[in-house]
Amino acid sequence: MNKSALYVKNILLYAGAFFLLVEWLLPLNEVTDTNQIQYFILFVAYCFLCLTFRLPFIVMTLGSILFILFSLHNLYFQGAFFSSDWLPRLLEILQSDAQSIMEWNIANLSFEMRSTLFFVLLWIMAYLIRYWIFYQKRIFFFFFLTILYITVLDTFSTYDAGAAIIRVTIIGFLLVAMLRINPERIKAASTERLENRKRSFLFLGSFLAIVIVLAYLAPKPGPQWPDPVPFITAHTTNQGQGESASGQRIGYDMDDSKLGGSFVNDDTVVFTAKVEDEHYWRIETKDVYTGKGWELSKEEEKVPFKGNENLLPQYDSSVAGQVRKAEVAYSQPSVHLMHVPQLLSLTLKNGIQTDVTPTNEKLYPYQNDKLVTVQSYEMTYKYPVFDIGLLQQAEEKKAESLENNNEFIARYTQLPANLPKRVKDLAREVTKNKNNRYEKAKAVEEYFRSNPYVYDTENVPIPTKSKDYVDQFLFDTKRGYCDNFSTSMVVLLRSLDIPARWVKGYTEGDATVISGSSKWTTYEITQNNAHSWVEVYFPGAGWVPFEPTKSFSNPYDFVDSQPNNSSENSQREEEKQETQVKEQPKEKELPAQEEKAKEKTASLQNAKLSMKWKVLFCGLIVVMLIVIYLNRFKWFLPFYISFYKKKESVETFESAYAFLLKRLAANGLKRQESQTLRDFAGEVDEKLNTVNMLKLTEKYERVLYRNADSIKEWKESIELWENLIKKTSS
Repeated sequence: MNKSALYVKNILLYAGAFFLLVEWLLPLNEVTDTNQIQYFILFVAYCFLCLTFRLPFIVMTLGSILFILFSLHNLYFQGAFFSSDWLPRLLEILQSDAQSIMEWNIANLSFEMRSTLFFVLLWIMAYLIRYWIFYQKRIFFFFFLTILYITVLDTFSTYDAGAAIIRVTIIGFLLVAMLRINPERIKAASTERLENRKRSFLFLGSFLAIVIVLAYLAPKPGPQWPDPVPFITAHTTNQGQGESASGQRIGYDMDDSKLGGSFVNDDTVVFTAKVEDEHYWRIETKDVYTGKGWELSKEEEKVPFKGNENLLPQYDSSVAGQVRKAEVAYSQPSVHLMHVPQLLSLTLKNGIQTDVTPTNEKLYPYQNDKLVTVQSYEMTYKYPVFDIGLLQQAEEKKAESLENNNEFIARYTQLPANLPKRVKDLAREVTKNKNNRYEKAKAVEEYFRSNPYVYDTENVPIPTKSKDYVDQFLFDTKRGYCDNFSTSMVVLLRSLDIPARWVKGYTEGDATVISGSSKWTTYEITQNNAHSWVEVYFPGAGWVPFEPTKSFSNPYDFVDSQPNNSSENSQREEEKQETQVKEQPKEKELPAQEEKAKEKTASLQNAKLSMKWKVLFCGLIVVMLIVIYLNRFKWFLPFYISFYKKKESVETFESAYAFLLKRLAANGLKRQESQTLRDFAGEVDEKLNTVNMLKLTEKYERVLYRNADSIKEWKESIELWENLIKKTSS
């Protein structure tokens, strides 16, 4: 092969390897919290370009370090790249994380260190792939791992790998084919064989093209197997009471399309908040109930948030309240901006601006048109006090409210067409003696407290294909956590044509520091505080929060301006007292309480026991895989022998002899570079106490050097070859 052809081949090999490695990066945006993967893709491209053009190692190293620093600056720091203030901070962070690694405190590594380690890993992978391609002349193992990686993600996550599998298959087989081509053998082949080879490639290429087109155009049935994740979790952790159980949820989850499954306790601190009044922390709302979970009705463009213009109008002006302040500090930089209803202003550092999507009221921190993370911020908001009398008279103000808008009503009373009739019947039964919207909402809220519904975070199934999530909870399992209770309340209210929506965020957390004046209280919010609740629309008041989940109470104040009505404040106090004796303590209870300590100890013991079984199970799997790998040749020996015995081509003898040499090398009998084939054959016969190797080598040399009939010589040598192969496996 001439130099130009070899150069082109090397470029194609590097390009194919680059695209295979990129396929490992593309899913990260969807299945992890990794953002800005373009930096990692560009870094991989830079590494392969350096390898392709054989740049000196020192040049590649300096360029890689500069690229990594530039990426880290753009991702995590403000100001100019050539300024002198950000680099010392980065080095300080990396030094601190290095100490954490030495202490095996991996969970608390900063984003800067994680990104740095990821860059280094990609750097190493580029060199490793180069070694596989140009020294080992093999790429099939990496190709196989890539296929396995994307298929596992496609099966066990939301990532759709349909197109990726096609890309990887085509690129992988092309790489394997290019590495298998031996130019010298092609050059030595006869014209007839070369023409046959050309016709074979033409046929296979045409066949592959036809198969791809048919596969793309042919009708495809839906999945024939259920989701394996619920099945596996149900049988490994004993979750679920229905036909299937879901995977585990830990803390706040952005994907709510399939609710259910256990909620795993996690004491990891998400953020701390210094506030004047306790309240829930919102992240977003969702409005479309599918029968399995929640989705958004539409994706709206982000608009700049301006508190004074009330882009997040929660309450009408008739709702009393006082302006409050709050300070939020994250344990790790986050893109999730916690906020509260009737947000007036939001102050972020370093000139970071805030955008909002009116559809779900979610806030995003932006700077220079790029989504960034924040460490802390301050806010002002209106803390409401709801007048029960005004809420009871809400129906009289419908004509002046948003309920005049048909789109508003359709959006917040939406229900799936296949919602079971008994759900609607239950809603009417629960509220049959109630005269107004507030009484109906309270009746539904109280229904979950006065009936045998159980707060449970472990034995929570997801509905099967034919089951509705709410229907299953209301009538079958009657156990679950906040997602079950809140979703059910929204659906019941919507069945009565009462506008309601589902809200996600965190509860107020645990009080850790109380100031001397009692004005400011610092709360610590962990993953355990992830929560969902209900908001009901009242004309003349706005969106009013309700708390249907057992063991939780509404943190907001309700006052009774009508003397004839029962006291809501008294009721609320009774609810708070009730929560102190439930199996799930209210988040604002201090951790020093004895009951909470007992529950936490029991939970840790169960977690440790479960972890031991998981470790044991994983250990057994690893041992089995090691045993299978170490004995792979013995188990597959009959297949190898059968393959070569049935194969009748001019290349068979050469391939079989090379395979024998490989097996002998694996058993410690490796041919030295200075050894002739006959000298090595004599050494093998001496070690194995046989004469078969020398006889086989003589026949192989006749094919190799005397142009003897390869097929004939192989048929006469099969028995010799087979005996030697069996000795290497003994």
